[in-house]
Amino acid sequence: MSDAILRHPTPLSIQESWAREFSQAIEIPAGAKTITLSGVGALPCNREAGPRTVAYFGDMQTQTRSVLDQIRQILESRGYALGDVVAVQALFVADPANDGMPDFDAFSTVYRDYFGSPAQPALPTRTRAQVVRLVEPGWLVEVTVTAARVVNA
Repeated sequence: MSDAILRHPTPLSIQESWAREFSQAIEIPAGAKTITLSGVGALPCNREAGPRTVAYFGDMQTQTRSVLDQIRQILESRGYALGDVVAVQALFVADPANDGMPDFDAFSTVYRDYFGSPAQPALPTRTRAQVVRLVEPGWLVEVTVTAARVVNA
């Protein structure tokens, strides 16, 4: 067994563009240090808008950037980086500005700046799911991540 974290890419036979945004599987060796974050939602971006509204937290791209920036800060404060993320779970609600459907494309546009980019090429595994509602009515997305890194003793 390797002492490295092994990322297995999604097979090229799956041609959808979204399939290039995550790893099919990741193996974490025994003894690796891990951290799992609780769900993170967007911070307010427009305090002039009514609280608990989408306008208060922003559109999907604005909310996704807020969430991923917070995740980066939380990880870095604990000695991890975005490149250590091995799993992402993203929950979405219907977006009134997207005909009542989650705006997966807007999420992916921002997500690709944080994962699988030239600056940070590591791809975690990922699950995206639509739910009926999130705890904060104005949130469009909530994200949980798990990160792992090998610690050399």
